[in-house]
Amino acid sequence: MESKKQIRAAVLEKRTGLSVFAVEKKSCQITKYVTTHPWFQEAQQILVYIDFRKEVSTRGLIEECWSAKKQVFVPKVEGKNMNFYRIKSWEEVKPGVWGILEPIPELPVFARSGCKPEDSQIVIMPGVAFDAKRNRIGYGGGYYDRYFEQYESIRKIAVAFECQIVEEIPSENTDIRPDCVITEKRVIQ
Repeated sequence: MESKKQIRAAVLEKRTGLSVFAVEKKSCQITKYVTTHPWFQEAQQILVYIDFRKEVSTRGLIEECWSAKKQVFVPKVEGKNMNFYRIKSWEEVKPGVWGILEPIPELPVFARSGCKPEDSQIVIMPGVAFDAKRNRIGYGGGYYDRYFEQYESIRKIAVAFECQIVEEIPSENTDIRPDCVITEKRVIQ
């Protein structure tokens, strides 16, 4: 079995090779699958990344959340940790670490305490590679793994292009697995 480092490099090379047109077309299909998923439709609070470097585009998804009057929370890296902040418009983000759009600091932070029912939030998470068992390889920083240690029960939907699905990923007990992975061709649960 290949190492995580080898898989990460090979999949990132494939993803980088996608044309801008292919990324947008595939992202639109993924957005349709996400927005019609029952978990998305039930959720009132959506924690979602802002895409970077040919990740599945989430901008259309975020705008659909706003149209549906859902609360949108986006991540900001803070040292070794990550927090999600509520945004209501694109004016509330600016380039941060590595040029990734992040929320401005004075916005409200996501806090799950007191949120009922438990299915009122979902996370749309990125990743570099996934397998059919929903094992995930991220970018190597462990931000999502650390963050979801405190929010294990929130439903997690990973979005990825079909070229990011590999046969098998080595996994560890500390790795967070999404509850489903949605590509432009299928939903893996």
